Amino acid sequence: MNLKPNTKIKLDHLGQFYAAINSEHHPGTFSISAQLKDTIVPATLQQAVNDLLQRLPFMNVRSKRGFMWHYHEVLATPPKIVSEKDFPALCSPFKKDNNHLIRIIYGNRSITLEVLHTVCDGRSLAMVASSLLARYFELLGEEINKEGLIDCNETMHMEEAEDAYARYADLRKSRSESSVKDVYIPKYQPTATRMITYKINLAQIKARAKSHGFTISEYIVVHICSEFAKQRTRENCTHGITVNVPIDCRGLFPSKSLRNFVSHKTITIPKSLGFTEMGLDIKKQFAEITPDYIQTKISEIEKLMRIGKYLPLLVKNQIIKKIGEHESASYTTGFSNLGLLKLPREIQDKIETYAFTLGPEPTMPYQFACVTVGDTLTLTATTTARDNEIIDRIFNVL
Repeated sequence: MNLKPNTKIKLDHLGQFYAAINSEHHPGTFSISAQLKDTIVPATLQQAVNDLLQRLPFMNVRSKRGFMWHYHEVLATPPKIVSEKDFPALCSPFKKDNNHLIRIIYGNRSITLEVLHTVCDGRSLAMVASSLLARYFELLGEEINKEGLIDCNETMHMEEAEDAYARYADLRKSRSESSVKDVYIPKYQPTATRMITYKINLAQIKARAKSHGFTISEYIVVHICSEFAKQRTRENCTHGITVNVPIDCRGLFPSKSLRNFVSHKTITIPKSLGFTEMGLDIKKQFAEITPDYIQTKISEIEKLMRIGKYLPLLVKNQIIKKIGEHESASYTTGFSNLGLLKLPREIQDKIETYAFTLGPEPTMPYQFACVTVGDTLTLTATTTARDNEIIDRIFNVL
């Protein structure tokens, strides 16, 4: 089935959060980008966008406000692709009410999909981006193996649009977690948002991580925390280091949802530790990410949403914004790893770089995200700081 224009879609709880805090200073965006080997054909890219968003109408939406809740409304036409000269990636917030919430930006050889977090999470956007590339090359006359991707010749599958949080929430569960009272934020001179990308050979970083007994995510987070700890010492600060690590819930709870279905784990380093000791501590914290842990976290938020069900949206927004301000100020940095994306060989051979990038956060001058395609892991730093020193040190030790 397909959704008709003007159909209203209730947001999941993460969508409600980002709809409430969305602003120029807290845009709540992220992106997936591909640098191709050949020049982009804009007319063909636009047709591919049209075909894909007709297949995924729950992503072809605008944001609307009701008396009780934010919601999405399906639009009749897909978004127009825009040039990177007019819309540099992750530098333009999405406006409310009358605009699409997904933006397709093209350069001479690049395609970037940028989305507001009310629509979907990183794993979903990666699927959309990969499927867009498949459709684009298909329209150019290439034979593409679309197994595991979204086929534009089909109609929407209802399970793709489900609210998986509501499906898996168990309202009987609750958990209290300790938090770092004083969070370390490195001193910095603010500047316009910048993205810095670093490519790493997968086999090499995997071997280095394994030599320490770490997964790749653990290994990268240890180095991020280690470099921030050094900077903290230089600044004569004793505040705790915290890292916001998103967790794809689909790895623990089966779902075909292409909306939001992500939780998070806060990695904390309250005091100075050596590299090995810090690594063991971080590995122990990653081991706490179990189905019960994640289900409890999403269940607690679902309970709060139900408690606030009858509050007017104006009141809910004020509460959520306060929570958002506190949440944002609770992290030194963020790190998200989409893992290994399995693209058809026909597409992989036509791509030079595939990157995942987090949008800027008002109180986090540095954030990190990575994705692996083929034998290359691409790590991207998003920064609002003028100085690259911390980023360079992290890249150099990896």
